[in-house]
Amino acid sequence: MPLVTQQMPGTGPALGAALMPAHAGAEVSNAIGRITAGNMFGAPGGVPGLQNIFGWRVDRQNAPGGTVNLSIQRNGAAAPSTVASVFVPVRYNLAPPPPNAGQGAVDAFHARMRELERTVRRGLEESFVSYAPPAAPPHAGARVISRFEVDGNFSA
Repeated sequence: MPLVTQQMPGTGPALGAALMPAHAGAEVSNAIGRITAGNMFGAPGGVPGLQNIFGWRVDRQNAPGGTVNLSIQRNGAAAPSTVASVFVPVRYNLAPPPPNAGQGAVDAFHARMRELERTVRRGLEESFVSYAPPAAPPHAGARVISRFEVDGNFSA
């Protein structure tokens, strides 16, 4: 099975409706499009270079062991400020091939990284599309998102 995204059970708290700008779709998509295989893994916190993309940031959140939770969050908003979230197992964080590995190994590595980027971006877009009022809101303006996770094996 190639890399896929699948919805995780339950929902997570999201940015309040009053703080969601009308033009957020293009801005959030722009932030999602800047995520690469080279910047999605690392310590929790803001992803360097992706801290202010039209008022949004890409964060690595605390996640269950062995995964990274990539989130798109609104700058300047108190928690919850998330509008999209995808969990990425760290087993997909591959080291590049050694210099003497040959062009085939280099090409396969780059193909896997592009596949991972597409899959993570798709999961974040799917999560953002799920931004909605909860089935039973605890208060006016509350919103939730579905969280997604990456699963499967590289195609290349």
